[in-house]
Amino acid sequence: MASLLSSGEKAEIRGIFDSLHDTFKQDIDVYINEVQSVSSSSDYHSLYNRDRDQSLGVGSKILTKYIISARVHYFKKSEEAVLDDTGLPSSANVIRLKVDRDGVDKLNRCTFVDVDGNKCSVISNPEAVGPFGPLYYKVYLKVDT
Repeated sequence: MASLLSSGEKAEIRGIFDSLHDTFKQDIDVYINEVQSVSSSSDYHSLYNRDRDQSLGVGSKILTKYIISARVHYFKKSEEAVLDDTGLPSSANVIRLKVDRDGVDKLNRCTFVDVDGNKCSVISNPEAVGPFGPLYYKVYLKVDT
């Protein structure tokens, strides 16, 4: 199907969205439990994170901190809408993030997120947003109290 906009005009609009993101982004900390070392044994089972004859203990994991850039939106008390993705009322300590592809990859694997000193957990699946395909991803977090 023919487009009303040329590829140059689409690239210019994408550039405007990138500038918007760069203007309002802030760094947030994402913490991921990662396997520190993988056994070289042929009996290693990655699903269980242990060797076959090893006891059912927790494998060798380390909490790793990553810094990603995101646009952060705190819902106000006056915004009493129910969030579509989560089913939670917006006043229930919910934060919306808009992140790039690298950020959403880390959020999909995260243990918890630190936003402005608030420990949060991811409560929604990422939703792609952008006028001509996924430029950024919208993710909802719940502030852990």
